[in-house]
Amino acid sequence: MDWRPLMRLARRMLGHVAAGITAMRAGRTEAGSRQAPVIACGSHGRGDGQFIEPRSLAIEPGGSLLVVDTGNEPIQRFSRDGVFQSGWGGQGTGPGEFTYIHGVAVDPSGDVYVTETGGAKRVQRFSPSGRFRDAWAAPGIVSGTEFEKEVAPFVTAGMVLQGPQAIAVGPDGTINTSWTHLSNGLIRVLSSWICCQAPDGVATGSISKIASDGGHAYEIAGLAVDRTGSMVIAETDRYAMDDDGDSRLEIVVGGLPDQSSSPIAPISPFASFGIGRRGTGADEFMRPAGVAFGWDGAIPVADAGLNRVQKLDPDGRPMATWGLPCGVQCVPGMDASEAPAGSGHGEFSSPRGIAVHDDGTMFVSDTGNHRIVRIDLD
Repeated sequence: MDWRPLMRLARRMLGHVAAGITAMRAGRTEAGSRQAPVIACGSHGRGDGQFIEPRSLAIEPGGSLLVVDTGNEPIQRFSRDGVFQSGWGGQGTGPGEFTYIHGVAVDPSGDVYVTETGGAKRVQRFSPSGRFRDAWAAPGIVSGTEFEKEVAPFVTAGMVLQGPQAIAVGPDGTINTSWTHLSNGLIRVLSSWICCQAPDGVATGSISKIASDGGHAYEIAGLAVDRTGSMVIAETDRYAMDDDGDSRLEIVVGGLPDQSSSPIAPISPFASFGIGRRGTGADEFMRPAGVAFGWDGAIPVADAGLNRVQKLDPDGRPMATWGLPCGVQCVPGMDASEAPAGSGHGEFSSPRGIAVHDDGTMFVSDTGNHRIVRIDLD
């Protein structure tokens, strides 16, 4: 007799009980926090200060907030209090234009980097005032290079190279971007990697996550780098249909070693550890999309699958949660669309971006509600 179906059913029943307990715990954590989320800016539309699908966020050296909007395409700048200041860009493939804009980051000098998942599938760099500087596509994927040889089997097999998604700039100016290969039916992720580049766009290293089991690799949906160079990576299995999938954070401690002599090999060794797993409880994730580092080393996470924001301490222990409690209907293996969403204060719908101001204030792109939410420090 095949006992596996019964074992899976038992795990799901236990998941109902565990989810109910963790939901009550999460509710107590949220209720005990004095950090009340407030709507900072935004409404549905295409005008200044409006959004269709706000995604990634970045804080500039002067404290202003940058927002990239996948639905509208331009970059918008706001004050800390949510007042619209300026914006640039529009739909297209030319310099300063965007097609499916995805990520945004700012380097120590104030230059702005933007990723495009579609169209030209590139990274564009701008001055702080929004003047176009330069752009590049996937580095090293040119005929005859070692990097091209590494990805050639995927391209030859009809795999689709998705444009860069998450982006983060380190304290030394190193640009880190995540890239993904999808199957030709866009069904699963076959390889993903983080490319590390010098400020001039030259590749200096990479972390590869190539599927080796005939299945799929995990998509890298979020990146952040702190003042020491340590990196947090949000990894999500967006195609998992059962309990076998996983979602987690990976912390790379102390940054990545220089690998400019052999930039296409997976970086090794580097110290890292994982946080969380796929699930609905505290320090668990369904679709972690946005991550950041706080001034105190805390790690806030925007979970688009569970419609909530979690704040973890540097060791991955839960500190606070915002969003509707998941409830007993949220069990491992469910469709993420079943997680409760809301549009009221303290509620989220598919949050995908997060950024932290130097004073500890958190900003969240509440994508499904077309707005930016601010969570003030106690």
